[in-house]
Amino acid sequence: MIPRLTMNFEEARKVVEAAIQEHEHRHLNDVELSILRGSWEGLTYDEMAQNSPYEANYLKGDAGYRFWKLLSEVLGESVSKRNFRAVLERSQFSHKDNTPMPPVNLAADSYYVERPPIESLCQAEILQPGALLRIKAAPKMGKTELLSRLINYAEKERGYRAVDLKLRLAEETDFENLDKFLQWFCSSVTQMLKIEPDNKVNEHWNQHLGNSKLKCMNYFEDYLLKDKPILVLGLDDVDRVYQHPEIAGEFLSLLRTWHEKAKTRDIWQRLRLILVYTQEYTLLDLNRSPFNVGTQIELTEFSPEQVKDLAKQHGLNWDSTEVEHLMDMVGGHPYLVQEALEHITRWDTNLEELLQQAPTETGIYSDLLQEHLWNLQRNQQKYPKLDAALKKVVTANSPEELESALALKLKELGLVKQQGNAVEPRCNLYRLYFERMFAKSTSIQGNLSSAF
Repeated sequence: MIPRLTMNFEEARKVVEAAIQEHEHRHLNDVELSILRGSWEGLTYDEMAQNSPYEANYLKGDAGYRFWKLLSEVLGESVSKRNFRAVLERSQFSHKDNTPMPPVNLAADSYYVERPPIESLCQAEILQPGALLRIKAAPKMGKTELLSRLINYAEKERGYRAVDLKLRLAEETDFENLDKFLQWFCSSVTQMLKIEPDNKVNEHWNQHLGNSKLKCMNYFEDYLLKDKPILVLGLDDVDRVYQHPEIAGEFLSLLRTWHEKAKTRDIWQRLRLILVYTQEYTLLDLNRSPFNVGTQIELTEFSPEQVKDLAKQHGLNWDSTEVEHLMDMVGGHPYLVQEALEHITRWDTNLEELLQQAPTETGIYSDLLQEHLWNLQRNQQKYPKLDAALKKVVTANSPEELESALALKLKELGLVKQQGNAVEPRCNLYRLYFERMFAKSTSIQGNLSSAF
């Protein structure tokens, strides 16, 4: 039996700080520290807000969701406000010298099911001079994991330099203007390549004439590409820049320009771009967009055979009946399938019991379902008919046609999938959960406060 440990807050903070530092190459920011400390003290988000400069809705919603999601990634298991103490204690116990548990390396250590021929196509593409590979999929479909594997392949098997830059690491201050964003972008790539000195970007920016796009382009040519091995640059969460249209259009058109330059200039053939995103950026002239050039890979759901293979990797000797029961609830959605299998093997849970509780706040998907609920509420102001559209979809017996903008947004949020010109819930889990939410209230807004 594992002895119960008692951590104080400073010990917990050090575990979290070290894990984030190793995984994200940064420290806890102020809002993350506020949420961690307040949660450790057992405070509600409203109580945290009373002693901090942040609004309760912000702590409860966007900031809270991102923080618990980040901890889940860096600690290697699902983390929420309810269970984080237990997770941190397990992390501490796993290392007797009290050093933090390292984050899970998705590229090497996690269970993985290949989706042929996707992996081989991606590997072949990044071998092409000046390649631009685009990986598109709904949230939690395995985009980031595939990118990690491609970065690992480029480094370990091809001997390339490779960078996996997550654009969500950019802070709001980095988006003040295009010049500042491109400096952050160049600095981040430089740091991840471990190029010295680290003030090279500032020196370059001060010494060169021209606008910020030219400075960025010249920096890549002079410092990152010239007389150096091939560079594979993976940009995850490209959708992050869409929130800043004045930056997004210029940045994305710059990436398109680099890809086009590889046709006439040898130096740009050394750069291989990988863009990872949920939806294309549509507010951009087609002739300047990177989303209609290069090669696009769209990730698909697991097949029954692939789910059975993943169950076997978890030590479960499932037959087609058990696979069918799980897929009746979550389809072949990689994240949902993986969560179920991990929970069953880790906690010796019965599949039938897991599925009964799955679409409720007490089930294993409660944090994810609440995340979807929050995202709907956050988008409701821009799309006032969004909740009505979702209600129409989840209560229908067949795929429903919606206004194109609403259908696209629901698909972008990962809640629906397309069937011809119509859409239907991505899986039965989402149908059952939101049916119950709408049964309580006619609007998503009315259910939000009780769901968190």
